Amino acid sequence: MTETEPQKNGFHSDDEEDNKNQRPVNIEADVHEMERRKRVETIMSSKIFREELERVVGDRIRDSAEDGISALIKDAIKPGSGPVTSASTAVIPINDIRGLDNIIYAKGEKQLRCKLAAVYRLIHLQGWAPGINNHVTARISQDTEHFLLNPYGLQYNEMTASSLVKVNMQGEVVEEGTTNFSVNKESFALQSAIHASRPDIKCIIHLRSQNAVAVSAMKCGLIPVCQEACLIGDCSYHTYRPDMNSQAAKDEVAKDLGPSNKVMFLRNHGVVCCGRTVEEAWYMAYHTVLAVDTQLKMMPYGLDNLVPIDESVRASVYELAQTGGGGVNHGTTKEWGVGELEFEALMRKLDNMGYRSGYQYAEPLVRKDPPRQVSDVEVPPTVSNLSYLLEDDELCKDGGLRTLLTQLLRSNKKSSWVNNSHGTGGGGNCHGCCCIDGRKPC
Repeated sequence: MTETEPQKNGFHSDDEEDNKNQRPVNIEADVHEMERRKRVETIMSSKIFREELERVVGDRIRDSAEDGISALIKDAIKPGSGPVTSASTAVIPINDIRGLDNIIYAKGEKQLRCKLAAVYRLIHLQGWAPGINNHVTARISQDTEHFLLNPYGLQYNEMTASSLVKVNMQGEVVEEGTTNFSVNKESFALQSAIHASRPDIKCIIHLRSQNAVAVSAMKCGLIPVCQEACLIGDCSYHTYRPDMNSQAAKDEVAKDLGPSNKVMFLRNHGVVCCGRTVEEAWYMAYHTVLAVDTQLKMMPYGLDNLVPIDESVRASVYELAQTGGGGVNHGTTKEWGVGELEFEALMRKLDNMGYRSGYQYAEPLVRKDPPRQVSDVEVPPTVSNLSYLLEDDELCKDGGLRTLLTQLLRSNKKSSWVNNSHGTGGGGNCHGCCCIDGRKPC
Protein backbone atom coordinates (compact mmCIF):
# COMPACT_ATOMS: atom_id res chain seq x y z
CA MET A 1 0.00 0.00 0.00
CA THR A 2 1.55 3.27 -1.14
CA GLU A 3 1.67 6.27 1.15
CA THR A 4 -0.33 9.33 0.10
CA GLU A 5 1.07 12.80 0.56
CA PRO A 6 -0.62 14.76 3.32
CA GLN A 7 -3.10 17.37 2.19
CA LYS A 8 -2.52 21.00 3.12
CA ASN A 9 -5.47 23.27 3.93
CA GLY A 10 -7.74 20.99 1.93
CA PHE A 11 -5.74 21.43 -1.28
CA HIS A 12 -3.90 18.67 -3.13
CA SER A 13 -1.40 21.05 -4.82
CA ASP A 14 1.65 22.61 -3.23
CA ASP A 15 1.90 25.33 -5.84
CA GLU A 16 1.57 28.72 -4.15
CA GLU A 17 0.01 30.28 -7.22
CA ASP A 18 -2.67 27.58 -7.35
CA ASN A 19 -3.46 28.13 -3.66
CA LYS A 20 -3.76 31.86 -4.31
CA ASN A 21 -6.15 31.32 -7.20
CA GLN A 22 -8.35 29.01 -5.12
CA ARG A 23 -8.82 31.51 -2.27
CA PRO A 24 -12.33 32.82 -1.73
CA VAL A 25 -12.90 36.38 -2.96
CA ASN A 26 -13.41 37.87 0.50
CA ILE A 27 -10.19 36.30 1.83
CA GLU A 28 -8.25 37.54 -1.20
CA ALA A 29 -9.56 41.05 -0.58
CA ASP A 30 -8.51 40.87 3.07
CA VAL A 31 -5.00 39.78 2.06
CA HIS A 32 -4.67 42.71 -0.33
CA GLU A 33 -5.89 45.10 2.37
CA MET A 34 -3.34 43.72 4.84
CA GLU A 35 -0.55 44.19 2.30
CA ARG A 36 -1.68 47.73 1.56
CA ARG A 37 -1.79 48.63 5.26
CA LYS A 38 1.67 47.16 5.73
CA ARG A 39 3.04 49.39 2.96
CA VAL A 40 1.32 52.45 4.42
CA GLU A 41 2.72 51.70 7.89
CA THR A 42 6.19 51.33 6.42
CA ILE A 43 5.94 54.72 4.70
CA MET A 44 4.46 56.49 7.72
CA SER A 45 7.19 55.13 9.97
CA SER A 46 9.79 56.90 7.82
CA LYS A 47 11.10 60.01 9.57
CA ILE A 48 11.97 61.72 6.30
CA PHE A 49 8.45 61.23 4.95
CA ARG A 50 6.85 62.63 8.12
CA GLU A 51 9.04 65.74 8.04
CA GLU A 52 8.24 66.32 4.38
CA LEU A 53 4.51 65.83 4.92
CA GLU A 54 4.47 68.21 7.89
CA ARG A 55 6.32 70.83 5.89
CA VAL A 56 4.01 70.60 2.88
CA VAL A 57 0.86 70.75 5.02
CA GLY A 58 2.26 73.65 7.04
CA ASP A 59 3.13 75.63 3.91
CA ARG A 60 -0.31 75.09 2.43
CA ILE A 61 -2.11 76.13 5.61
CA ARG A 62 0.04 79.24 5.96
CA ASP A 63 0.01 80.41 2.35
CA SER A 64 -3.36 79.26 1.02
CA ALA A 65 -6.58 81.15 1.59
CA GLU A 66 -8.66 77.95 1.54
CA ASP A 67 -8.62 75.08 3.95
CA GLY A 68 -5.07 73.76 3.71
CA ILE A 69 -5.54 70.09 4.56
CA SER A 70 -8.65 69.59 2.44
CA ALA A 71 -7.03 71.33 -0.54
CA LEU A 72 -3.90 69.24 -0.12
CA ILE A 73 -5.89 66.01 -0.09
CA LYS A 74 -7.84 67.17 -3.14
CA ASP A 75 -4.64 67.88 -5.04
CA ALA A 76 -3.23 64.48 -4.03
CA ILE A 77 -6.35 62.65 -5.23
CA LYS A 78 -6.68 64.69 -8.44
CA PRO A 79 -3.18 65.67 -9.59
CA GLY A 80 -4.49 67.34 -12.71
CA SER A 81 -6.99 69.60 -10.96
CA GLY A 82 -6.52 73.09 -9.63
CA PRO A 83 -4.22 75.85 -10.83
CA VAL A 84 -1.18 73.58 -11.05
CA THR A 85 -0.16 73.15 -14.66
CA SER A 86 0.80 69.91 -16.33
CA ALA A 87 4.44 70.95 -16.27
CA SER A 88 4.44 70.91 -12.48
CA THR A 89 3.62 67.22 -12.21
CA ALA A 90 7.24 66.27 -12.92
CA VAL A 91 9.04 69.44 -11.82
CA ILE A 92 12.08 69.30 -9.56
CA PRO A 93 11.46 71.32 -6.37
CA ILE A 94 13.63 74.39 -5.91
CA ASN A 95 13.85 74.08 -2.13
CA ASP A 96 15.34 70.64 -1.57
CA ILE A 97 17.09 71.48 1.72
CA ARG A 98 15.52 69.47 4.52
CA GLY A 99 16.01 68.78 8.21
CA LEU A 100 19.57 68.69 9.48
CA ASP A 101 20.95 69.89 6.13
CA ASN A 102 20.39 73.46 7.32
CA ILE A 103 23.19 73.13 9.89
CA ILE A 104 25.97 73.26 7.30
CA TYR A 105 24.81 76.61 5.92
CA ALA A 106 25.52 80.07 7.28
CA LYS A 107 22.79 82.33 8.61
CA GLY A 108 20.46 83.36 5.80
CA GLU A 109 22.26 81.18 3.27
CA LYS A 110 19.37 78.79 2.75
CA GLN A 111 17.02 81.62 1.81
CA LEU A 112 19.64 83.05 -0.53
CA ARG A 113 20.10 79.64 -2.17
CA CYS A 114 16.36 79.36 -2.75
CA LYS A 115 16.21 82.83 -4.31
CA LEU A 116 19.17 82.20 -6.60
CA ALA A 117 17.88 78.80 -7.72
CA ALA A 118 14.50 80.43 -8.39
CA VAL A 119 16.21 82.98 -10.67
CA TYR A 120 17.67 80.12 -12.73
CA ARG A 121 14.17 78.64 -13.06
CA LEU A 122 12.72 82.00 -14.11
CA ILE A 123 15.41 82.39 -16.78
CA HIS A 124 14.49 78.95 -18.09
CA LEU A 125 10.77 79.74 -18.12
CA GLN A 126 11.42 83.00 -19.99
CA GLY A 127 13.39 81.13 -22.67
CA TRP A 128 16.68 82.91 -21.95
CA ALA A 129 18.61 79.85 -20.73
CA PRO A 130 21.80 79.17 -22.76
CA GLY A 131 21.95 75.45 -21.96
CA ILE A 132 24.59 74.80 -19.30
CA ASN A 133 26.55 78.01 -19.98
CA ASN A 134 26.75 81.40 -18.26
CA HIS A 135 26.30 82.11 -14.57
CA VAL A 136 24.05 83.82 -12.08
CA THR A 137 26.13 84.55 -8.98
CA ALA A 138 25.22 85.79 -5.51
CA ARG A 139 27.50 87.04 -2.74
CA ILE A 140 26.82 85.31 0.59
CA SER A 141 28.54 87.94 2.75
CA GLN A 142 31.24 90.56 2.42
CA ASP A 143 33.07 89.14 5.44
CA THR A 144 33.85 85.77 3.87
CA GLU A 145 33.70 86.87 0.19
CA HIS A 146 32.05 83.59 -0.75
CA PHE A 147 29.73 83.28 -3.73
CA LEU A 148 27.08 80.87 -4.97
CA LEU A 149 26.80 79.82 -8.60
CA ASN A 150 25.58 76.96 -10.77
CA PRO A 151 27.73 73.86 -11.30
CA TYR A 152 28.94 73.62 -14.88
CA GLY A 153 27.00 70.85 -16.59
CA LEU A 154 23.56 71.38 -15.02
CA GLN A 155 20.63 72.77 -16.98
CA TYR A 156 18.87 75.85 -15.62
CA ASN A 157 15.64 73.91 -15.13
CA GLU A 158 17.53 71.44 -12.93
CA MET A 159 18.93 73.99 -10.50
CA THR A 160 18.00 73.53 -6.85
CA ALA A 161 19.01 75.24 -3.63
CA SER A 162 21.34 72.44 -2.56
CA SER A 163 23.01 71.97 -5.95
CA LEU A 164 24.57 75.46 -5.94
CA VAL A 165 28.33 75.49 -5.42
CA LYS A 166 30.10 77.87 -3.01
CA VAL A 167 33.37 79.41 -4.26
CA ASN A 168 35.76 82.13 -3.17
CA MET A 169 36.83 85.20 -5.14
CA GLN A 170 39.37 83.16 -7.13
CA GLY A 171 36.74 80.60 -8.18
CA GLU A 172 38.11 77.86 -5.93
CA VAL A 173 35.44 75.52 -4.56
CA VAL A 174 34.79 76.10 -0.87
CA GLU A 175 31.76 73.84 -0.57
CA GLU A 176 30.53 71.40 -3.18
CA GLY A 177 26.90 71.12 -4.07
CA THR A 178 24.86 67.94 -4.17
CA THR A 179 25.84 67.13 -7.76
CA ASN A 180 28.97 65.60 -9.25
CA PHE A 181 29.70 68.74 -11.30
CA SER A 182 32.18 71.49 -10.47
CA VAL A 183 32.42 75.12 -11.62
CA ASN A 184 33.91 76.78 -14.70
CA LYS A 185 36.58 79.03 -13.20
CA GLU A 186 37.36 80.81 -16.49
CA SER A 187 33.69 81.75 -16.95
CA PHE A 188 33.39 82.92 -13.34
CA ALA A 189 36.30 85.34 -13.83
CA LEU A 190 33.98 87.98 -15.31
CA GLN A 191 31.64 87.94 -12.31
CA SER A 192 34.63 87.81 -9.99
CA ALA A 193 36.02 91.03 -11.48
CA ILE A 194 32.69 92.81 -10.98
CA HIS A 195 32.23 91.53 -7.42
CA ALA A 196 35.77 92.59 -6.50
CA SER A 197 35.37 96.13 -7.84
CA ARG A 198 31.80 96.72 -6.63
CA PRO A 199 31.18 95.55 -3.03
CA ASP A 200 27.66 96.99 -3.23
CA ILE A 201 26.66 94.42 -5.84
CA LYS A 202 25.31 91.19 -4.38
CA CYS A 203 23.92 89.41 -7.46
CA ILE A 204 25.00 89.32 -11.12
CA ILE A 205 22.96 87.84 -13.98
CA HIS A 206 24.74 87.17 -17.28
CA LEU A 207 22.31 86.86 -20.20
CA ARG A 208 23.20 85.90 -23.73
CA SER A 209 19.84 85.91 -25.45
CA GLN A 210 19.78 86.63 -29.19
CA ASN A 211 18.31 90.11 -28.86
CA ALA A 212 20.73 91.08 -26.09
CA VAL A 213 23.68 89.95 -28.22
CA ALA A 214 22.27 91.85 -31.21
CA VAL A 215 22.01 95.14 -29.32
CA SER A 216 25.44 94.64 -27.75
CA ALA A 217 26.91 94.40 -31.26
CA MET A 218 25.36 97.72 -32.40
CA LYS A 219 27.43 100.90 -32.37
CA CYS A 220 24.44 102.85 -31.05
CA GLY A 221 23.98 100.44 -28.17
CA LEU A 222 20.70 100.59 -26.23
CA ILE A 223 18.58 103.60 -27.20
CA PRO A 224 16.06 104.87 -24.59
CA VAL A 225 12.95 104.53 -26.74
CA CYS A 226 10.74 102.83 -24.12
CA GLN A 227 10.04 102.99 -20.41
CA GLU A 228 11.94 99.75 -19.71
CA ALA A 229 15.12 101.43 -20.98
CA CYS A 230 14.55 104.21 -18.44
CA LEU A 231 14.01 101.84 -15.52
CA ILE A 232 17.50 100.31 -15.76
CA GLY A 233 19.32 103.67 -15.74
CA ASP A 234 22.60 104.36 -17.51
CA CYS A 235 24.26 101.45 -19.30
CA SER A 236 27.95 100.65 -19.67
CA TYR A 237 29.74 98.93 -22.55
CA HIS A 238 32.75 96.63 -22.47
CA THR A 239 34.74 94.92 -25.21
CA TYR A 240 34.55 91.30 -24.14
CA ARG A 241 37.69 89.13 -23.92
CA PRO A 242 37.55 85.36 -23.42
CA ASP A 243 40.63 85.43 -21.17
CA MET A 244 39.72 87.28 -17.96
CA ASN A 245 42.37 85.84 -15.67
CA SER A 246 44.83 88.72 -15.98
CA GLN A 247 44.57 91.61 -13.57
CA ALA A 248 44.64 94.10 -16.44
CA ALA A 249 41.50 92.54 -17.96
CA LYS A 250 39.71 92.66 -14.59
CA ASP A 251 40.66 96.29 -14.10
CA GLU A 252 39.26 97.11 -17.52
CA VAL A 253 35.93 95.51 -16.58
CA ALA A 254 35.75 97.54 -13.37
CA LYS A 255 36.59 100.75 -15.23
CA ASP A 256 33.96 100.22 -17.94
CA LEU A 257 31.21 99.30 -15.46
CA GLY A 258 31.77 102.42 -13.38
CA PRO A 259 30.92 103.14 -9.74
CA SER A 260 27.13 103.20 -10.02
CA ASN A 261 25.85 101.58 -13.24
CA LYS A 262 24.12 98.21 -12.91
CA VAL A 263 23.79 97.14 -16.55
CA MET A 264 26.78 96.57 -18.83
CA PHE A 265 26.61 95.27 -22.40
CA LEU A 266 29.46 92.99 -23.43
CA ARG A 267 30.20 93.75 -27.05
CA ASN A 268 29.04 90.77 -29.18
CA HIS A 269 28.50 88.75 -25.99
CA GLY A 270 25.25 89.78 -24.32
CA VAL A 271 24.74 91.73 -21.13
CA VAL A 272 25.39 91.51 -17.39
CA CYS A 273 22.77 92.88 -14.98
CA CYS A 274 23.71 93.61 -11.39
CA GLY A 275 21.82 94.38 -8.21
CA ARG A 276 22.26 95.10 -4.54
CA THR A 277 19.85 92.20 -3.98
CA VAL A 278 18.77 89.17 -5.96
CA GLU A 279 15.42 90.86 -6.51
CA GLU A 280 17.01 94.00 -7.97
CA ALA A 281 19.29 91.99 -10.26
CA TRP A 282 16.27 90.15 -11.69
CA TYR A 283 14.44 93.48 -12.02
CA MET A 284 17.31 94.88 -14.09
CA ALA A 285 17.61 91.75 -16.23
CA TYR A 286 13.89 91.55 -16.97
CA HIS A 287 13.57 95.17 -18.06
CA THR A 288 16.82 95.02 -20.04
CA VAL A 289 15.43 92.14 -22.12
CA LEU A 290 12.18 94.04 -22.68
CA ALA A 291 14.14 97.14 -23.73
CA VAL A 292 16.31 95.31 -26.30
CA ASP A 293 13.27 93.46 -27.67
CA THR A 294 11.42 96.76 -28.16
CA GLN A 295 14.40 98.41 -29.85
CA LEU A 296 14.84 95.56 -32.32
CA LYS A 297 11.16 95.81 -33.28
CA MET A 298 11.72 99.49 -34.11
CA MET A 299 15.05 99.15 -35.90
CA PRO A 300 13.61 98.07 -39.30
CA TYR A 301 11.98 101.50 -39.60
CA GLY A 302 15.37 103.22 -39.40
CA LEU A 303 17.23 105.12 -36.70
CA ASP A 304 16.00 108.43 -38.10
CA ASN A 305 12.42 107.49 -37.27
CA LEU A 306 13.16 106.71 -33.62
CA VAL A 307 12.30 109.35 -31.02
CA PRO A 308 14.44 108.84 -27.89
CA ILE A 309 13.03 109.75 -24.50
CA ASP A 310 14.22 113.08 -23.13
CA GLU A 311 17.10 112.85 -20.67
CA SER A 312 15.24 114.65 -17.88
CA VAL A 313 12.23 112.36 -18.24
CA ARG A 314 14.44 109.29 -18.25
CA ALA A 315 16.19 110.42 -15.07
CA SER A 316 12.89 111.08 -13.25
CA VAL A 317 11.50 107.66 -14.24
CA TYR A 318 14.65 105.96 -12.96
CA GLU A 319 14.56 107.85 -9.64
CA LEU A 320 10.92 106.90 -9.10
CA ALA A 321 11.67 103.23 -9.81
CA GLN A 322 14.52 103.27 -7.30
CA THR A 323 12.08 104.05 -4.48
CA GLY A 324 10.80 100.47 -4.68
CA GLY A 325 7.28 99.29 -5.35
CA GLY A 326 6.90 101.89 -8.08
CA GLY A 327 6.63 104.61 -5.44
CA VAL A 328 3.10 103.48 -4.62
CA ASN A 329 1.80 103.00 -1.09
CA HIS A 330 0.40 99.46 -0.99
CA GLY A 331 -1.30 99.85 2.39
CA THR A 332 1.41 98.08 4.38
CA THR A 333 4.29 99.13 6.60
CA LYS A 334 6.71 97.16 4.42
CA GLU A 335 9.38 99.31 2.77
CA TRP A 336 9.71 97.62 -0.61
CA GLY A 337 13.14 97.59 -2.21
CA VAL A 338 13.78 97.69 -5.95
CA GLY A 339 12.20 94.66 -7.58
CA GLU A 340 11.02 93.07 -4.31
CA LEU A 341 7.30 93.47 -4.98
CA GLU A 342 7.64 92.05 -8.50
CA PHE A 343 9.88 89.20 -7.34
CA GLU A 344 7.44 88.19 -4.62
CA ALA A 345 4.66 87.97 -7.19
CA LEU A 346 6.85 85.72 -9.33
CA MET A 347 7.53 83.46 -6.35
CA ARG A 348 3.80 83.04 -5.86
CA LYS A 349 3.59 82.07 -9.52
CA LEU A 350 6.31 79.43 -9.10
CA ASP A 351 4.67 78.05 -5.97
CA ASN A 352 1.31 77.86 -7.72
CA MET A 353 2.99 75.91 -10.53
CA GLY A 354 4.36 73.39 -8.03
CA TYR A 355 8.01 74.51 -7.96
CA ARG A 356 8.11 74.89 -4.14
CA SER A 357 10.40 77.91 -4.14
CA GLY A 358 10.96 78.02 -0.37
CA TYR A 359 10.62 81.80 -0.53
CA GLN A 360 9.69 83.61 2.70
CA TYR A 361 6.99 86.09 1.78
CA ALA A 362 7.19 89.53 3.33
CA GLU A 363 3.53 90.16 2.53
CA PRO A 364 1.54 86.91 2.25
CA LEU A 365 -1.38 86.87 -0.13
CA VAL A 366 -4.30 86.88 2.31
CA ARG A 367 -7.96 87.67 1.91
CA LYS A 368 -9.15 90.73 3.79
CA ASP A 369 -12.04 90.03 6.16
CA PRO A 370 -15.25 92.00 5.48
CA PRO A 371 -16.12 94.87 7.84
CA ARG A 372 -17.69 93.83 11.11
CA GLN A 373 -19.67 95.68 13.75
CA VAL A 374 -17.75 97.54 16.40
CA SER A 375 -19.94 96.39 19.28
CA ASP A 376 -18.97 93.18 21.05
CA VAL A 377 -22.62 92.44 21.82
CA GLU A 378 -24.19 89.87 19.55
CA VAL A 379 -26.52 91.39 16.98
CA PRO A 380 -30.18 90.35 17.63
CA PRO A 381 -31.61 88.14 14.87
CA THR A 382 -34.01 90.73 13.48
CA VAL A 383 -34.08 92.63 10.23
CA SER A 384 -35.38 95.75 11.96
CA ASN A 385 -32.21 96.18 14.02
CA LEU A 386 -29.95 98.40 11.91
CA SER A 387 -28.08 100.12 14.71
CA TYR A 388 -25.02 97.90 14.35
CA LEU A 389 -24.58 99.12 10.77
CA LEU A 390 -24.48 102.70 12.01
CA GLU A 391 -21.58 101.78 14.29
CA ASP A 392 -19.48 100.52 11.36
CA ASP A 393 -17.11 103.22 10.18
CA GLU A 394 -16.26 101.38 6.94
CA LEU A 395 -19.90 101.13 5.80
CA CYS A 396 -20.90 104.65 6.79
CA LYS A 397 -18.05 106.73 5.44
CA ASP A 398 -20.37 108.74 3.22
CA GLY A 399 -23.27 110.71 4.70
CA GLY A 400 -25.85 109.39 2.23
CA LEU A 401 -25.63 105.80 3.47
CA ARG A 402 -25.84 106.88 7.11
CA THR A 403 -28.94 109.00 6.38
CA LEU A 404 -30.65 106.11 4.60
CA LEU A 405 -29.92 103.67 7.43
CA THR A 406 -31.23 106.19 10.00
CA GLN A 407 -34.51 106.58 8.11
CA LEU A 408 -34.96 102.80 7.88
CA LEU A 409 -34.27 102.46 11.57
CA ARG A 410 -36.88 105.07 12.51
CA SER A 411 -39.54 103.64 10.18
CA ASN A 412 -39.16 100.15 11.63
CA LYS A 413 -39.35 101.22 15.26
CA LYS A 414 -42.24 99.74 17.23
CA SER A 415 -44.10 101.39 20.06
CA SER A 416 -42.76 100.46 23.45
CA TRP A 417 -44.70 98.27 25.81
CA VAL A 418 -45.17 99.87 29.20
CA ASN A 419 -47.03 98.09 32.03
CA ASN A 420 -48.93 96.12 29.42
CA SER A 421 -51.10 93.18 30.50
CA HIS A 422 -52.86 91.00 27.97
CA GLY A 423 -54.99 88.99 30.38
CA THR A 424 -58.55 89.63 31.51
CA GLY A 425 -58.84 91.80 34.54
CA GLY A 426 -55.19 92.71 34.37
CA GLY A 427 -55.85 96.38 34.79
CA GLY A 428 -52.94 97.28 32.49
CA ASN A 429 -52.93 100.25 30.16
CA CYS A 430 -52.72 99.72 26.40
CA HIS A 431 -50.74 102.23 24.34
CA GLY A 432 -52.09 101.42 20.93
CA CYS A 433 -49.85 98.42 20.36
CA CYS A 434 -50.97 95.17 18.85
CA CYS A 435 -50.80 91.71 20.24
CA ILE A 436 -47.87 89.57 19.28
CA ASP A 437 -49.96 87.55 16.86
CA GLY A 438 -51.19 90.80 15.19
CA ARG A 439 -54.82 89.66 14.98
CA LYS A 440 -56.59 92.21 17.21
CA PRO A 441 -55.75 95.19 19.37
CA CYS A 442 -55.23 94.82 23.08
